[in-house]
Amino acid sequence: MGTGLSMDQGNLWSKFKAGDKSAFESVYNLCIDEMYAYGLKLDTDRELVKDCIQEVFIDIYEHRNAIAEPHNIKFYILKALKHSIFKKRKKERKKTKFHEQPGLSVSAGQNFEDRRILSELDEEKKRLINEALDTLSAKQKEIMYLRFTVGLSYDEISEIVKIDHSSVRKQVYRAVKKLRNSRAFDDYKGIILFYSMLRAF
Repeated sequence: MGTGLSMDQGNLWSKFKAGDKSAFESVYNLCIDEMYAYGLKLDTDRELVKDCIQEVFIDIYEHRNAIAEPHNIKFYILKALKHSIFKKRKKERKKTKFHEQPGLSVSAGQNFEDRRILSELDEEKKRLINEALDTLSAKQKEIMYLRFTVGLSYDEISEIVKIDHSSVRKQVYRAVKKLRNSRAFDDYKGIILFYSMLRAF
């Protein structure tokens, strides 16, 4: 996954750089849902996230001629959003130590894609999933989200979370191994619930 620009995306970016407003709208529509979801996993302040999203789009539009064609548009924009959120938080916490890696928000009960299947899951299953997720570090949760929900490559994740490629692979391996050892994953419903909770915000 995260295989880079298709010909259509490459063409889209070229039109965007040329100032095509419909291309800008297409780039926005391509990224906005995942930007908002990912932003809320980095910071729960919805207004701050919205401001940062707006800043990212204003910045790339204003500097579009100086930006090289990205290998992957979503990767480029999610990375820019993370940088914008951390930068804004640093400004707001001038006298407070800034924690660069806030925990991802992982909550059950919202934004499930298949409510009919998930409604069949009992409270015990949900409790087990939450316990399993709580065993992951904030960094592991972020990596799992970027890998399995957004679909970024290990190299792209490495750049965003600022750890080397092999460490990203190890983190995914350890997280998956840890989760597989949980009783929550003894059937397909647990797996469905896990990925839904990873997407939820």
